[in-house]
Amino acid sequence: MKRPARIRILGKPFKVEFVPIEHIGLRDNAEDNDPGMGRTSPERQEIFIRSGQPLESEQDTVLHEVIHCVDETLGTSMNEYQVTILATGLLAVMKDNQNLLRYLSARKE
Repeated sequence: MKRPARIRILGKPFKVEFVPIEHIGLRDNAEDNDPGMGRTSPERQEIFIRSGQPLESEQDTVLHEVIHCVDETLGTSMNEYQVTILATGLLAVMKDNQNLLRYLSARKE
């Protein structure tokens, strides 16, 4: 499966990079419950995802960071917990309903 190198979020192209933890300044602290699997810079239109995660975790992290971009752009002020549960829930719905994804992404001809 090919990882996305670019994602459009609210009409803006975001660069997506999958990099080792030390390249994006993420925490790797066992005492911290948030090890930092991704980082987003909406103003620079960049998303960094920690490489080496299992596929399902990586997908969840990508969606999590996309939600952060949407949240910051629209000014909804979601907290980290809200972003986390929304990403996990939406990913589960998307994986369980491939027809729904095709329907939602269809354009009128």
